[in-house]
Amino acid sequence: MKVLLACGGTGGHLFPGMALAEAFEEKVPGIEIVFVGTPRGLEKEVIPKTKWRLEMIESSSLADKKGLGKITAGIGLLKALGQSRRLIRKEYPDLVVGVGGYAAGPVLMMASLMHKPTLTIEPNAVAGMSNRLLKPFVDRVVVAYPKLAKTFGDKKTRVLGVPVRKSILKEAAKIAPEPNKKTIFIFGGSQGAKTINEEILNALPLLKNMKEQIHFIHQIGKKTSVEVVEKAYREFGFSAEVYPFIDKMGPFYGRADLVISRAGANALAEIVALAKPSLLIPYPFSAAGHQEKNASYLDKMRGAKMLLDKDVTGKTMAELIRAFVSIPDVLEEMKKKLQKLKGNEAAEKIVEECLELVRWYDGTMVR
Repeated sequence: MKVLLACGGTGGHLFPGMALAEAFEEKVPGIEIVFVGTPRGLEKEVIPKTKWRLEMIESSSLADKKGLGKITAGIGLLKALGQSRRLIRKEYPDLVVGVGGYAAGPVLMMASLMHKPTLTIEPNAVAGMSNRLLKPFVDRVVVAYPKLAKTFGDKKTRVLGVPVRKSILKEAAKIAPEPNKKTIFIFGGSQGAKTINEEILNALPLLKNMKEQIHFIHQIGKKTSVEVVEKAYREFGFSAEVYPFIDKMGPFYGRADLVISRAGANALAEIVALAKPSLLIPYPFSAAGHQEKNASYLDKMRGAKMLLDKDVTGKTMAELIRAFVSIPDVLEEMKKKLQKLKGNEAAEKIVEECLELVRWYDGTMVR
C-alpha cells in the first residue's frame, strides 16, 4: 500500500503529518509513505533527515493575494494542479491525505478528479480556505472540533482530533511532574511570543512569596536574550530553565503541571493528547481568528483557561498562576476534562478511517 501525505509549510501542518505516517507504519507493515510539500516549507529541511521520501510541487496561497497577485496565484494553481497530476500518475497511490500547507489543496483536488480515495484534516476550530474549497471533492474530512461537522457535512465528516507524534507521547509518559513544586512550562512557538515573554517577567515580583512552590521552564524564542530572562528569574528568586528553542518537547510536557502557550492547532493537539492543564493566550492576528476559537472551545469545556492577548498583564498572569498553584483541584479537574477527549488516540483512529476508505474504493481488504 502507498499513501501520499500532502502537508507542510509550518510545523503545525508537518508534525501531525509525521504522526500520521508513524501510525500508518504501525498498522500496515510494508506501507510506503511519500510526503508532498513545496520548496518554501519546513518539510524541505525536516523530511530528508527521516526515512520518508519527499516530492515537491510549486504552490502558494490565494488567500493573501489581491489584484494582479491573485491572477498570478491563480496561474500558479493551474501549474500546481498539473504537477500534482503528473506526481499522482507516477506514484499511483492507494490513498491521498492532506494535513494542510500549500501542497495539500492542489494534490487533494487532483487526486479526487483522478478517482483516488482522499481525506483531509482540519485541525482548527475555523475551517481554512483550502479545506472549504476542497469540501465538494474529498471523500472524508477529519476535524478536531465537533461544530465543524455542519461546515463540511455530517456524512463525510469525522470528529477524531489531530495526530500527535508518538515520540512526544512516549517521552512525556516517562517523566512525572515534581511532587514538591508546580512546574510551569511556557512557550510561544519557535519564534517565541513577545507578550507572554514580557508579561510573565512582570508577574514575577507579584509571585515572590510563592517562589519556593514554582519552577519555570520557558522557551523564549530565538529573538529574545536567554541571559536577560535568566537574570530576571534569578533576581526574584525563582528556579527556572530558559531555552531559545526546544527540539524534543515530550520530556518537558511530562514535567509540566501547567502549560502557558499560544493556541495553535499543533500545540493544542499536544496539550489535549497529554491532558495538560493550560493557560492559552491566542495569537491575536491568526487567520480568521482561529487561535481564539481554538482556545475558546477548551475554555468552555473547562479543559483550559483562555486569556486574550489584549488582557495579558503581569497582574493578570500572576493572579491566574496563583489560583492554579494554590488550588490543585483546579488543575486536576482540567486534566480530567481533557482526558475525556482521548486526543492520544487521534492518529490511530484516523488511520482506521483511511483504511476503511480504501476498502470502500477497492471493495477488498487493504493490500
